[in-house]
Amino acid sequence: MVSTKRKATIKSRIILIMTVFALLIASLLSFFSYELISYFQRKTTIQATEFNLQLVSHIIEQDLMNLSVLAMTCSTNSSTNRMLNDYFKSDQPSSMEAIHVFTSLQEDFRMNRSNGYVRRLIVTDNKDKFFQVDNSVSTSVPLTIHNINQLPGLAADATEEWERVIQDPLSLTKTIPFVMPIYGDNANRIGTVYLLANTSVITDKLKGYGLPADAKLLLTLGEHPYEIQGDRIVPLPAGYKATPYDEETAIGSVTSLSWLEMNEGEKLISVSYPVRKGVTLSQTLSEKQFAPQFNLWLLLMLGVCVLVIASSGVITVYLTKTISLPVEKLKKRIDKIAQGNFLIDRNMEWNSELGDVGRGINRLSQDILSLMETRVADEKQRQELEYRMLQSQINPHFLYNTLNSIKWMATIQNATGIAEMTTSLSRLLRSIAKDGRKLVPLQEELSLLEDYFLIQKYRYGSNVTMETMIHDEQLLTGLIPRFTLQPLAENAIFHGIEPRGHGRLRLSIERSGWNDILITLEDNGIGISEEQITEVLAPRKQDSHQDSAAKGLLEGMGLRNVNERLKLTYGEQYGLSIESVQDQYTKMFILLPYRTTE
Repeated sequence: MVSTKRKATIKSRIILIMTVFALLIASLLSFFSYELISYFQRKTTIQATEFNLQLVSHIIEQDLMNLSVLAMTCSTNSSTNRMLNDYFKSDQPSSMEAIHVFTSLQEDFRMNRSNGYVRRLIVTDNKDKFFQVDNSVSTSVPLTIHNINQLPGLAADATEEWERVIQDPLSLTKTIPFVMPIYGDNANRIGTVYLLANTSVITDKLKGYGLPADAKLLLTLGEHPYEIQGDRIVPLPAGYKATPYDEETAIGSVTSLSWLEMNEGEKLISVSYPVRKGVTLSQTLSEKQFAPQFNLWLLLMLGVCVLVIASSGVITVYLTKTISLPVEKLKKRIDKIAQGNFLIDRNMEWNSELGDVGRGINRLSQDILSLMETRVADEKQRQELEYRMLQSQINPHFLYNTLNSIKWMATIQNATGIAEMTTSLSRLLRSIAKDGRKLVPLQEELSLLEDYFLIQKYRYGSNVTMETMIHDEQLLTGLIPRFTLQPLAENAIFHGIEPRGHGRLRLSIERSGWNDILITLEDNGIGISEEQITEVLAPRKQDSHQDSAAKGLLEGMGLRNVNERLKLTYGEQYGLSIESVQDQYTKMFILLPYRTTE
């Protein structure tokens, strides 16, 4: 007896699979929980940032709007605008007119709620007349007709709206210029309003803004990006690049999200909110702000793994009592059956699934005894059948010997036709009786067809001829079901040529498409009607018999049989098709794939 050592029991494999599966599920749940919390934390952070930016942007927008209104009072449709129009159009304005204009400007300046952020408010005709109202300090250089041109963006055609941060050339203050044209009669431009707003109009609103350690506040004026650092607004370096952020969407319709790539290769998420036209406030968010405490999740995952392993130990003890011991008893019982002990053991029939196995083993013992008795009887019956089969082979053997005797007698008497017919008939009968192959090479099928035609040729003489054309010799190695061509030739001779009295057969073998064989058998007989073609190729009914016109040399070997065998062997796209014109010709086409192995 050969003993084999078990490498692992089913119980250990089940426990291992369960443990691995539980660990995998725990890991996946931890991973997805981590990702889900990260996702919601990212979403919540972005929404909170969006809300904060929206709140502070509305406050900044109010001051910028007030400053725009201040510039607009000088620009058009106000008493100050009318005074400026009269003063700028006058060739020799009086000092009193200048005082009235300046007083009106001062009154507009004083009444504006955001005047504290105005560094300078200048109105000029862009020639030699100008007025200035400001919150000057002693360090400011006085504005004169000689240095007014030093102010960036002040020109006769200037149109600028909060597009950049500049240094006031007449002081040390960082300012944001705002320029508007002054319109006079008939909407003609007569001058320019030039307002320099202190950058504190934006930075003052952000002093109490809660900004995380890794975050940045950005300001975009027109096309110029800046970073807000406390009270300073610093231009961003030239390598600054923004790309769309598609992983999350903002709540507000005007809020936008984007990726910011800095010079250091740092990639940050930017939440942007437009304060007003040309002014956008943004806050960057670092990926670190989105990540939950990884160490906490790691400890939680380790705790789950320890719990899974402890559960595996408890399951191991339970399975040992409920599975391992009963299985061991079943194994010993099977070993006894292998040694020839077929006695029934009722102690294995527990009230469980393993008890069903025990009852099955007891039934197996009884079945083996019955099988052994049946096997002895079957062996005797087999010997008797072999004897009868040997007996049944005597008649075909006697027939082949008789045909060979006729052949040799015809040869001795110079009756070559009889000898050839006998030889062909012998080959046909031997192929029918001995060859059990389903598919044969096309070359062998052609040889069988030639034997059949030789017999028919002696019957009809020169009234029937057959021509074979093979376009590719390689096709002869392809496999074809046995007795496929003979029924076609028999149908052509008996039902096409014989009623006419004479005719010819033409067999063509050629390649069709890339890897198919097309066999065409054409006769110039009386033809077949469309109804007969439909009937011949129609599927055979279960309770009907084949029409005699569709039968071949053997029962069931007719055209319908050929078509059905081809479709069963190769598929519905292959088979037999017929084309016929009555009193002219009939063509039968066989399409089959080129195969050399079954």
